[in-house]
Amino acid sequence: MSEKHYDEEGRVIRENRSQAKREREHIKIFARELLKLPAHQYPLLPIDETLQAALVEGKRLTGNALSRHLNYLTRLLDEQGYEEILAAHEHVNHPYLHSPGKQQRIQGEIARLLAGDADIYGELLGRYADLDLQHLRQLVREAQKLLAAATAEVDDDAPAAPSNAPNKYQRRLQKYLQGLALFYEE
Repeated sequence: MSEKHYDEEGRVIRENRSQAKREREHIKIFARELLKLPAHQYPLLPIDETLQAALVEGKRLTGNALSRHLNYLTRLLDEQGYEEILAAHEHVNHPYLHSPGKQQRIQGEIARLLAGDADIYGELLGRYADLDLQHLRQLVREAQKLLAAATAEVDDDAPAAPSNAPNKYQRRLQKYLQGLALFYEE
């Protein structure tokens, strides 16, 4: 047990457990996020084998068992240095990581969206965790309108060279897709 603390009158000062629970809530949310990671990424984090095994075990639990296990994971994360593990996780799984492969994939997705490919929406729903389909379609419609207007302008002014620069909505579309978190694949 921890050492007891006393006030000026000699009464025991008790720990505010509700406050401590509120302070650990962000660690619990992070533990839930770690459970979404594929198991092969756990060795990339600065965690010991006990926590790795607990995370693997947590993947198969549901209901009350998962709730109790999250409390256990929260305690383990707190003991092993939550801030350091969080920093490593953000470095490994940063949603705004701009790798060339990601950029090329997103450019291909945007090209298919603007070309009117109906199959791309199902693929995007399967790839991105928090995809807002209504917002995506709105951005695509606006980008297509601007492209049609630019094409009509170029046809009217024959000497002007067509611009391949992305319009405002294409840039918004790219920024939106880059910011989405991917579903983790096992």
